[in-house]
Amino acid sequence: MLNESGDVCDLGPLRRMILSPLCVKEVDEDVAGGGTLARRRRHKGKNGSTRSLNGKLLNAAESNPALEYVFNGFVGLKKLSGEKNVDHFMKRDGRVLGLRGPYSRLSQKKGETNYGQLKKFALVDLPMDARPLLVFINVKSGAQYGPYLRRRLNMLLNPVQVFELNASQGPELGLELFSNLQNFRVLVCGGDGTVAWIIDAIERRNFVSPPPVAILPLGTGNDLSRVMGWGRGFSLSSGQGGLNTLLHDVNSAAITMLDRWKVDISQEKPDGNSHKAHSKFMLNYLGIGCDAKVAYEFHMTREENPEKFYNRFVNKLRYAKEGAKDIMDRTCADLPWHVWLEVDGKDIQIPKDSEGLIVLNISSYMGGVDLWQNEYEHDDDFSVQKMHDKMLEVVCVSGAWHLGKLQVGLSQARRLAQGNVIRIHTSSPFPVQIDGEPFIQQPGCLEITHHGQVFMLKRPSEEPRGPAAAIVTDVLADAECKGIINASQRNILLQQVALHLA
Repeated sequence: MLNESGDVCDLGPLRRMILSPLCVKEVDEDVAGGGTLARRRRHKGKNGSTRSLNGKLLNAAESNPALEYVFNGFVGLKKLSGEKNVDHFMKRDGRVLGLRGPYSRLSQKKGETNYGQLKKFALVDLPMDARPLLVFINVKSGAQYGPYLRRRLNMLLNPVQVFELNASQGPELGLELFSNLQNFRVLVCGGDGTVAWIIDAIERRNFVSPPPVAILPLGTGNDLSRVMGWGRGFSLSSGQGGLNTLLHDVNSAAITMLDRWKVDISQEKPDGNSHKAHSKFMLNYLGIGCDAKVAYEFHMTREENPEKFYNRFVNKLRYAKEGAKDIMDRTCADLPWHVWLEVDGKDIQIPKDSEGLIVLNISSYMGGVDLWQNEYEHDDDFSVQKMHDKMLEVVCVSGAWHLGKLQVGLSQARRLAQGNVIRIHTSSPFPVQIDGEPFIQQPGCLEITHHGQVFMLKRPSEEPRGPAAAIVTDVLADAECKGIINASQRNILLQQVALHLA
């Protein structure tokens, strides 16, 4: 563009988070394992030139790599809901035009067509101050806005930065593309379960400088999004302007810390001994009893009829319906006689009218309810709840009716304990939910222990400390890029800054 018109495209005010087409290189290589090829195949026409089904356009594009890249990116804009990343292509008047999605390619020889050949990219020659954004979209979350967001974000960012999550593709492809970058951020478009999924994947990558995570809330409760300032849920009414504003906020957001907890789940054997079944991780909360029962019934209904859960309001109505059923059933009324609570090695008495226990890491539950209520005066000696103090809070509720009153502010949960090692023993099966993901816990034990902290992005606020935290974050990133400090030192400083400015 500079050579032809004298104009320079600087990618606008979000240039730090947008990958320039000049920094994205398509590579030809074999993908190890499974015999899958990620090699670009070219086929010769009669005149010896490379051709494809829409030959004139691609022949012109090959003389200009940037144009070829842009063409492939616009093909990616056409990807729709429910499609896989490969093996899908657009048709017009019966003619095949090209693959949908920037990671697929369709080529054709005489008499045969090859579908679904994966494209591999590498990121090269990024500017020193670049801080690109990696986006993951869960197309099945909440109101299922995934296809719309994919199209819009492809327009606002480089299409290679945007990845869809589904049953067949996790976040590994995107994290692999960004694995060699020193400084990038992650935007998760989904519910709290999707955020936990991405954080698990980031931990498995063992990044020297783990990327901080921002949230575009698409789930039903979106509790983690609420405490991080990203709102209670995305709405189409905000349109493109809303996405522009959100990207600006992600770009200027400050890094904060969030405790992450490991839940070891063990079950009793017939001989009375226990064995460890598996482990899960917790970011928000764990519930056992009536609240988990409602979550479990809601989850099973959604699994059977996913088409009925098409927006957040309807989802909440159906959740309330399950709660109303439990008010009549009171299936967890015997919880105090079958569940024992142990906090930091001490037995905690569970009130006899309790039908549920909830272990809290953040100050939002069930779509914004603050169960610990820091701002109220209490007649106990418990500390203020924080999401990065390596402590958990335990409360109890007395049934689904009590949960309903909590949600409209007509009651308070009963505060039971505070500590950093929580054990919940059960002598009979009980429903359990961890960050909204429910299951049935057989007789055994749930042990919750601290598992480190993760970097999160908190939306900029008007408070004096908000801009200060964002500025310090940028200064530390710049110092690492210039070699003044290393990644380990940056991480330690970021943790301290986040804790002191929170």
